[in-house]
Amino acid sequence: MDSSRLMSQMVSLFPVLLQQGWRMMCTVKEESDDSLARDVAEAILQILADYTVNCQRGGPMSPNYQDKTLGVLPDLGKELALQHLNGLCLNITQIYSPGVEVHISSDGLVYNDILGVPDEVVWDYGEALRQIAVDQNLAHIRFIRLADLLEHPGSTKEFYVAHASCLRRELTLRLQDLAFDPREAIKADMDLLLTYRVYIKFLTKDLAHRPRLAKYRPARAEEISQTARRMLARGQIYASAIKAQRGDYVRLSIHESTASHKLSISLLPQDEMRSIGHTPWHVCVVVGLDGAYRTAHADQTQDGLRVQFEHLYPCGLVIRPTMENGAPAPTIQSIPMRKVRQLSHHFSPVLCRGFGRTEDEAVFIESAKTLGQVLPWTHGIIKKVKDSKRVDKLNNNVESSEAMPMHFDGMFKFEHVIDPVTGATERRRAFPRYQFFTCQVTSPNDGFVLFASSRLLLRHLPHPWTVDQLQTLTWGIDNDGFWDAQIHQLPLLVTHPVTGRPCLCWHQPWDASKTKLSTCVVRIENAADGGARLIPVIDRLLYDFRVCLRLAWEVGDVLVNDNTAMLHTRTAYQNNANRKLWRIHCD
Repeated sequence: MDSSRLMSQMVSLFPVLLQQGWRMMCTVKEESDDSLARDVAEAILQILADYTVNCQRGGPMSPNYQDKTLGVLPDLGKELALQHLNGLCLNITQIYSPGVEVHISSDGLVYNDILGVPDEVVWDYGEALRQIAVDQNLAHIRFIRLADLLEHPGSTKEFYVAHASCLRRELTLRLQDLAFDPREAIKADMDLLLTYRVYIKFLTKDLAHRPRLAKYRPARAEEISQTARRMLARGQIYASAIKAQRGDYVRLSIHESTASHKLSISLLPQDEMRSIGHTPWHVCVVVGLDGAYRTAHADQTQDGLRVQFEHLYPCGLVIRPTMENGAPAPTIQSIPMRKVRQLSHHFSPVLCRGFGRTEDEAVFIESAKTLGQVLPWTHGIIKKVKDSKRVDKLNNNVESSEAMPMHFDGMFKFEHVIDPVTGATERRRAFPRYQFFTCQVTSPNDGFVLFASSRLLLRHLPHPWTVDQLQTLTWGIDNDGFWDAQIHQLPLLVTHPVTGRPCLCWHQPWDASKTKLSTCVVRIENAADGGARLIPVIDRLLYDFRVCLRLAWEVGDVLVNDNTAMLHTRTAYQNNANRKLWRIHCD
C-alpha cells in the first residue's frame, strides 16, 4: 500500500474522529477512492482511540522526588509507560506492516531551571530511559532532545550540560511569541487552563521545600501561580518548536486536553480506563493485592519492606531469590507455594526464577503438593511436554512443535459425580485450578509461552460489547483428531472462585490452515450470527499487547498460573529442538 495514500486517509479521518469524541469509526460515511487505505486508516485511528482518554494529569519532572518518587532515575512506572507505548505501536503494526514509532520529546531541559532541577540530572534521567528501551527491546520507541529540535544533533553529556542554558535561550529567541500573555491565554484556551490547573496542583507540593518560598498563604499562592505561568509561557515556545520540526506527527500528550490539537494518553495501564492518575515521574507505582497498578506518592507507601519482585507488562510477576555473593541458590522447596498460589489469583503467571533442584522430579512433585491437591491424568502426575515428532492427525498437539490455540487446561477432562439427592451419576467438566510448570530444556530464540489475562481483556472490550452481554452467552466446540469431542452449553464467562471476577472461558477456533493435527470449530450458541462478529473481537484481544504476555522460558524456571483467570498458548518452535517442560495440575 502506498504510505502517502494511507497518510492522506488518516489526515482526512482524523478531524472526524476528534469531533465524534473517539467513538467507533464505523460511523464515518464518506466515500474513499482507496477503500483499502481507508480501512487501514480507520483501524489505526481506532487503536489510537483505545489508548486515549479525555483528560490527563501530568507535568515535567519533579524536583521534590523525596516525597513523591523512589529516586531521581526511572523505575517500574517508567518501564511500564515505555512498554505501554511500545505495545501501542505493536498493535498498529499487526494491521499495518510498515509499522509505526512513538517519538518521545523530552521537555526536561525546558522547565528544569524554573523548578531547580540540575541539568546533569535531566541528562542522566533521559539516558536511563534510553537504556530501558534497549534492555527491553522496545524497538518502536525513539527519543528527541531539545538539541535535536534546535538542529544540534549528536550531543554528548558534556555538550548537553555545558550548553543547556544556551539551548533554552536559543529556544526563546527563535520561537517566543511576544504577544502571548499567560493570564489571558488561560481565559481563552481550555487546554491551557487545564494544564495550568495541573501545574498549580503539583507545584504546591513540589515547591514546598523551597527555602525562599513565601511563608504567608496569599503570597505563597501568588508565587506558585507565577511559576505556573512561566511554565505555560515556556511550554508554548516548546510546542512551537515541536510543530516546526514535527508538524506532520500525530501528537500524543500527557496533559489534560479537549482533543482539539492533541490526544491525551495514559502512560500507565490502570483499572479506570478513562482516568489516568499521575504521570510516572511524579509518583511511584503501587501494585495492589488484586494485581492492579496504581500510583501514589512514595511518602504514602513506604513501610520498610523491600522484596525482589519484577512486575511484567501487561501482566505477570517474577520472583527471584536474594543471595549473598557465592551463596548457593535456594531450592524450590523453600518457595512458600501457598503464598504463590494466593499471588497467582491476581498476578498470574507467577514465575519463580533462580531457584535450585528444579530438575529433580521428586522435589518438583513435593512442591506441587504444597501448592494444592495434585490432579493426576492418565499419563501420571507429571506431563512431560515435548515434541513427539508425530505428524499424524491423532497426535496430541501438546506433543508437537506447532503453535497452539488460546485455551485453558482441562477443556476435555470430565469426572463422574453422584448427585447426593437423586443418586444419579452426572458427567461434569473437571478442569484444574492451577498449572505448575518447570522448564527443563528451552528452544533457542522461539517457543514463547503466551498468557492472556481475562481481567485485562474485559477491560479493553470495544463498543458495543459489554461484560453484561458476554455473561448471557454460551458456546460450543467441535473438535476432531486426538480429542474428537463435541462439547456444548459452555458459559462464555465464569466467576473466579476466589476474586469473584468474571473470567473468559474459551478455546480459540483452530482450523486446518493452522495445524496438521486436531482442529476445532467454535460457535456462540445463543448469538443470532453464531458469533461471527464477536469471535474475531475475542481472538484479537487475546493477542493484544495490552492483554497478552509473551514469555521466554529459561532452564530452571518454575511457574504457577491461575487456570481460571488466564488463557494460555505457545508459539511454534523449531521442530528439531528438544524443548521440554514438566507440568502438574493442582486444585
